[in-house]
Amino acid sequence: MATETFAQSLWSSLSRPLEGYEELTESIEADVLIVGAGFLGLSTALHLAEAGTRVALVEADEAGFGASGRNTGFVVPSLKTAFGPADVARHLGQDKGERLISLVGQSGNIVFDLIRRLGIECSAEQVGWMQPAHTASIAKVLEKRQADWRERGRSVEILSAEETGRRIGYKGYHSALLDPTGGQINPLAYARGLADACRKAGVALYFRSRVTELSKAGAKWLARTPNGSVAAERVLLTTNALIGKLQPELFASIIPVRVHQIATQQFDETIQGTFLIGRSPVADTRRHTFAVRWSPDGRLVTGGLVMPGPAPLERASRFFAKRLERFFPALAPIKAEYVWNGVIAATTDSLPRFLSLSPGLDAAIGCNGRGVALTTSLGRDIAGLYNGRLDASDFPLAHEPPRGVPVRALAEHGPSLWLPWSTFRDWQDARR
Repeated sequence: MATETFAQSLWSSLSRPLEGYEELTESIEADVLIVGAGFLGLSTALHLAEAGTRVALVEADEAGFGASGRNTGFVVPSLKTAFGPADVARHLGQDKGERLISLVGQSGNIVFDLIRRLGIECSAEQVGWMQPAHTASIAKVLEKRQADWRERGRSVEILSAEETGRRIGYKGYHSALLDPTGGQINPLAYARGLADACRKAGVALYFRSRVTELSKAGAKWLARTPNGSVAAERVLLTTNALIGKLQPELFASIIPVRVHQIATQQFDETIQGTFLIGRSPVADTRRHTFAVRWSPDGRLVTGGLVMPGPAPLERASRFFAKRLERFFPALAPIKAEYVWNGVIAATTDSLPRFLSLSPGLDAAIGCNGRGVALTTSLGRDIAGLYNGRLDASDFPLAHEPPRGVPVRALAEHGPSLWLPWSTFRDWQDARR
């Protein structure tokens, strides 16, 4: 069993504690029940409540306990590297594809505008997001992606190899795509700020209240927790990778992927002005992505996958510290002063899903490592669908039943087991 690391993350040390939240200890009713207080559940609940819907949100632990509060805090207005605007349209069809791309393109501004509107203190920096190209062929892909975005009215930049190297402090890239609407936040502080905003908007919000059973009770759904229950006309599951045994068919439709993060020792302002100039977070195009940012307190934060096996936290500390030293040798020796992990929900095609499990019982899954921007934005639109602001034709995803992942037990370990081959291919690319 993996070691629980939520309390030992950098974000836990930097974020103010939650106060005044209770367990569910009674039977209540709501129009909509949301299960899971990550970004998706909190955003959906907030936007529903602001539109006048009676909302209950029930969480097994606390706001941001899952991947929402443990990630690197990148605000990325993009899907995975393989999916530019034209690629999404080919996979989802022209109508749904363009609607999803439109939402993704707005997602950076949606997050930062929400933070400003609500006054959430989460070290928000809308300083742009950089995607450097590690090969000449990928640089051409990014140029095509820039053209696709410009056709859709979005201004993203292509930086030269020289400018990319100057900004990052590493000379090995061919170019970079810079989206000025992206940036970075403290993700746990953001989740806690959304929780406070939900409560102020009238959401009945309960923590430490795991839903153990979902059943139909007449025209409503009944969700039971150890000490209470919620009856609601509609239920949305936003647990993502932490669904557990509550809905086995939902669990069978995702690939849970454990990702590790580290935060280094603190560096002084001179160093911070030399590497990652402008503080734009970086996530490159390697198969095993190199992603790095400055934290609010002057640490480098990075992470990714490690091979399955014993002592994963120690191995992650060594691996990612050494990786940082290869990119930034002037900073050696690098020490991992914080190390933690979390589980993200991946899908077989790296695209999100909006699932119908039964009439009145839905789920949204599959942020695929793009959680901050995508789930905040998708939560806003799910709220619009539920309260009638949007109809199904306006929503960016099809409402469909879950599809099980083939050879699920093997698929769960696939990304990590594939890591040596991915690393080897990245090494080959670097030598060309």
